[in-house]
Amino acid sequence: MKKLFIFLFVLAAFTAKSQTIDTAFKSMTACKIQSFKAKWTDTVNVDHLGIKSISDDLHTTCTLYWALLDSTGTIHVDGNATISGADYQNWNGSNIFPFAFVGRLYNLIFIKPD
Repeated sequence: MKKLFIFLFVLAAFTAKSQTIDTAFKSMTACKIQSFKAKWTDTVNVDHLGIKSISDDLHTTCTLYWALLDSTGTIHVDGNATISGADYQNWNGSNIFPFAFVGRLYNLIFIKPD
């Protein structure tokens, strides 16, 4: 009986489903910005700033992936920005803060969508 109990316990331990966190991102969130040519060779203007968090230690640092997109969703310029130090401490968890942070870094002007 003791061996059966141990066997069942081990079997349950190996077959139990563990919780996994899906870290793959599906899409990014975008805000409307004043349109401009991101590169001098561009034939269309970018008019959206897209952002997604790619790393956040929830204490001191968050790394963001940002992209400048045109109206069709094509990425023209992209990069990473890191929120740390006093900026991270002042972030109150608002979803607007990352957009304001990247917008301030690159002098982007946000506009109200139509």
